[in-house]
Amino acid sequence: MKNKLLFMVLTMLGSPGLVIAAGNDLANSEYNLAVNELSNPSYNQAAIIGQQGGYNNATVRQNGSKVLSVISQEGSANRAKIDQSGTYNLAYIAQAGNANDANIQQGGYGNTAAIIQQGSGNKANITQYGTQKTAVVVQRQSQMAIRVTQR
Repeated sequence: MKNKLLFMVLTMLGSPGLVIAAGNDLANSEYNLAVNELSNPSYNQAAIIGQQGGYNNATVRQNGSKVLSVISQEGSANRAKIDQSGTYNLAYIAQAGNANDANIQQGGYGNTAAIIQQGSGNKANITQYGTQKTAVVVQRQSQMAIRVTQR
């Protein structure tokens, strides 16, 4: 709930700045915000990363305009990766548990992808290209795997 509230507040504020999530082992609760010139119409890229636990790894790469990435990790040894290009794309990854692996790759226009993992050892991959695709993966047990491709 805390992560959703933070996301909503930051989205509504739209304050520009740049902070990079450094290190993949955060001892205390920490939120890393990367907002790239939200007021500049040529970029409009935003990334929000929240991590709690140890040995979590979050990577966001954005090469487009009007793209938003959100990653929330609780537990240990979770890995999340978002790679965005195109315009008006939204990616969200939430992980609670241990050793979960999530990957979202987006290109095109107006795509939305979400991965929610609770448990341990889950793997999920969403690949989206094209226009206005939506994919949601929810894994609430352990050792589950899924791959979604939309073109």
